[in-house]
Amino acid sequence: MRKVILLIIFILNYCVVSKAQNPDKSWWTFNYPNYKSLDSGLLNLRYLNEKAAGENGFIKLSADGNSFLNGNGKEVRFWASNGGGLAGEFNDLQLDTLAKFLAKTGVNLVRYHGAINPTGKNSKLTDVNSKELNNIWRCVAAMKKQGIYTVISPFWPHNGHMGGWVPKEWGIDGYSGQDDLWAVLYFDEKLQEAYKAWVKQLYTLPNPYTGIALKDEPALAVIQIENEDSAFFWTFSNIKPELDKKIRGEFAEWLIKKYGSITSLMVHWGNATGKKGDDFGNRLVGLYPIYELTISSKGYDSVRLKDQTEFVAWKQRSFYDGMATYYRKDLNCKQLINGNNWRTASQSRLLDLERWTNSGVDVMAVNKYFDPEHHGSTNEGWRIDPLDFYAAPSALKNPTNLPTNIKHVEGHPMMVTESAWNLPNKYQTEGALLVASYGGLTGLDAFFWFSPTAPTFANQLYFNFVNLDGQHPLNRWSISTPGEMGMFPANALIHRLGYVKSARSVTEQRSLKSLYNREVPEIFEEQSFDPNRDFVTANPANEGKRELSPLTFLTGGVATSYQAKAKETNVKGDLLRLIDTKNETVTSVTSEQKLDYGNGIFILNTPKAKAVSGFLKAKKVFNIGKDLSIESGNEYATIELVSMDGKDIESSKKMLLQVGTIFRPTDWKEEASIFKKNGKETNGFKILNTGKMPWLGMPLIETVISVQNSFIKKATQLDAAGYSIKAIPLEFNSLGFKIICPEDSYYILLER
Repeated sequence: MRKVILLIIFILNYCVVSKAQNPDKSWWTFNYPNYKSLDSGLLNLRYLNEKAAGENGFIKLSADGNSFLNGNGKEVRFWASNGGGLAGEFNDLQLDTLAKFLAKTGVNLVRYHGAINPTGKNSKLTDVNSKELNNIWRCVAAMKKQGIYTVISPFWPHNGHMGGWVPKEWGIDGYSGQDDLWAVLYFDEKLQEAYKAWVKQLYTLPNPYTGIALKDEPALAVIQIENEDSAFFWTFSNIKPELDKKIRGEFAEWLIKKYGSITSLMVHWGNATGKKGDDFGNRLVGLYPIYELTISSKGYDSVRLKDQTEFVAWKQRSFYDGMATYYRKDLNCKQLINGNNWRTASQSRLLDLERWTNSGVDVMAVNKYFDPEHHGSTNEGWRIDPLDFYAAPSALKNPTNLPTNIKHVEGHPMMVTESAWNLPNKYQTEGALLVASYGGLTGLDAFFWFSPTAPTFANQLYFNFVNLDGQHPLNRWSISTPGEMGMFPANALIHRLGYVKSARSVTEQRSLKSLYNREVPEIFEEQSFDPNRDFVTANPANEGKRELSPLTFLTGGVATSYQAKAKETNVKGDLLRLIDTKNETVTSVTSEQKLDYGNGIFILNTPKAKAVSGFLKAKKVFNIGKDLSIESGNEYATIELVSMDGKDIESSKKMLLQVGTIFRPTDWKEEASIFKKNGKETNGFKILNTGKMPWLGMPLIETVISVQNSFIKKATQLDAAGYSIKAIPLEFNSLGFKIICPEDSYYILLER
């Protein structure tokens, strides 16, 4: 009899974990059952969305401008995804499946990043890409049905994204063939008028799938004017001579208006005249290379650089302001507007200025990824080849690189419109938790993951048309993985339901004069981090001025404004207490987040959501508040317990226990290695085999969850689609219950 029981147990485990297909017997095989309905399941967050996006009206701003409100006037945060462009690849069934899947995992906003400009030889500049318009309309209609709002990004001046051909017939002097159009939109009136012609058709023609023109569509949340472009980024140096001459002429006229005459200008600029591009007799004034704006300057050079910076900033600001007016008054668009989402050549000296140029419109945005430090062939930008290298950093040990480390601008919601823990990455499962935790703390309004590549989880991530000695390159841009998209549900609940308190840590005020002078503020994004220094230093590179550690972003929200007469920075938390560089820990001002960046362990402790993520084996036992204890021998894992009924953990009658470890493709092989990237030696891994699908999950090791909750009586292990696999026994005690997690745990539903 005992042998029969053991045989039955073996067969059950064989079916659930599918180890027979797994060449590495210790790892379990991830499987998503596509045959199961997306309309049901024990874990389905579709109910969080409206029945149809926009059913109560347009998304608008809060009274202080810092947040989004829905049509009912309630604050709304967006757990968002890119992938709207898949409407150009998917048939109706696939697009509908994607929308249902995203809604089920907690997504309530999708971004369509496309290019509506004309393509191909003999096209006219004012023509529009009708196929792209149709794809956008299809996307909005499909997402709307699942309660998902849309953001539209209609133009990116990267030539490959524009269709790979900018013909001479467009009439943009100096640009043809394979040229990018970086910064051209700010200075060329022909391109500006063409852009207006494109978006006029997009927003004013009726959507054939809904009958509503996009300008009147409440399911459209935000209009993004363009993607990733700036006159303060390195690409500004690629301006063609013909356009450069035009800009030099406009600069001269601007200077004459400011100083009264060329003669007066020469007095103010002193020995900074006679530079490359100067032709005062023909009213042409040269611009210094962008590099000069990234470093400090003295004497007359600083006066000239200030003028150049102010001129370029006003040109860029005028473009965004003017385009917003066109959307509002000419097209009668009722949506909120975002200008751009890019970075600068110097985040310390120019990023605040870049954001100021966007501050005449409603919403701020930035694209910001957590970099796996992948390095290899010339194809490293889009695929992972055998013999490539990667450093495999964890954000838990590199917290100053978190995508949520952002200076918000007072009076504007902040969106991260592209982000991910890109492949190859061992530690993807930390990403969603850190975004929900620190995004909630800092008041982040929308975070868009980039990007799905399949209607549900991807069962094919390889470029099979490339054969490299029997191996195929792996797509590095997909989030349709168990370690990334699979971690959505618990964290969508945390982010959207406001389970994390928002709190301000630093409030900064800057003047336009300081922006034009490119002064380095006390805190800025993407600054270098020295773990051995205190939280405040006198940094020689910052002309000896005070500088706040980038770890400040992990203590609370950082916000800035640009209308001050004098610079002022107010620190609201005790940073000396919150940032402990000796013990390598950072605690938030609310005490809900604590990061041990030395050991790589993060703890979230709120009444309705508790979690631990990182290299758990270093400590093994984690007591999170009075009501949760997590014990695990895992090398690495992310374990979250989240209320699903809005009650605190101790009194909740329905909770989600979500687990993510390390995932890798079947047959993936790597070895420890040292490689050089940008001239710097880096410790990491060499990829020996890119493997194949399916994904394998690192098993949980001796993982026990103890909860002080007397209401929960039932535990059900769920598959990746949120359907029941089996009941898991609970051990009850006088305070609550204990659960021993199966080694292939992913989602576990705890109920009364």
